[in-house]
Amino acid sequence: MMGMFKHYRTGMAAYDLCHLPTIRSQWSAFTAELKEFITEPSLDEGSDVLHSFGRLVWKLTGIPLQWLAYPTVRKHGQRFAETGCIRSRRNCEGRCCDRDY
Repeated sequence: MMGMFKHYRTGMAAYDLCHLPTIRSQWSAFTAELKEFITEPSLDEGSDVLHSFGRLVWKLTGIPLQWLAYPTVRKHGQRFAETGCIRSRRNCEGRCCDRDY
């Protein structure tokens, strides 16, 4: 499990280097996740909403609330370990930096 948390932290750091986490971008991510949840409510989508809200709170206050969304943290950590990116293939924008993490 500790490896998964390490993959999550590394993956999010890599993502944030290439997609600067601004208040505006975090708000946009939160509202997009909320819309997905409203359209297709599920526990997975609820976790994604909590994660994006947590990242917004983190940006505003420094409190890492996103860690409470364990299913999404686990999902991002696993994706990063397997593919080197936290995003799903379906949602990948193809504009991540090429760096050694």
